Amino acid sequence: MIDEILQKRPKKRMKDLNIVPILDMLTTVIFFLLMSTSFIEYTKLTLPPASTISSANSSAVPPVAPKMTVKNLNDGYLLELAWGGANPGLTKMNAKSDTLVSQARELVQKFSATYPKEKTIQISMDRLVKYQALISVMDGVKESMPDTVLVSYQEAEAK
Repeated sequence: MIDEILQKRPKKRMKDLNIVPILDMLTTVIFFLLMSTSFIEYTKLTLPPASTISSANSSAVPPVAPKMTVKNLNDGYLLELAWGGANPGLTKMNAKSDTLVSQARELVQKFSATYPKEKTIQISMDRLVKYQALISVMDGVKESMPDTVLVSYQEAEAK
């Protein structure tokens, strides 16, 4: 019994570590690292330093920038078209829900007759204007003014 206790046990042999998957992973990672450094060069933007230009002609005409505002009334909507430029102006028109498309079209066509080169308009709305009314105004405007910019009611009320 004592001999069994004092007898050395045979050493357990450790299993060999399989390093092939580790090498595969490192090869893939190294490949992607090398490729990503070459793409960084293509995405880098080099901009020239900023400079300011002062205009010698201070009598330049400011832009027209038409702005249409849709306001909610008890029995319909009020369309206001305001513009700046050398001859600023304001045109108002009342419209019902069913005639909103034609009224907006008529208002913008009158403006386009005076300013045929103007193709951009800003449309803002009152807080209580329904979404369908906004879409109707956009439908009426898009023939004469293909570039439409929507302004939120918070921004319209802040002005």
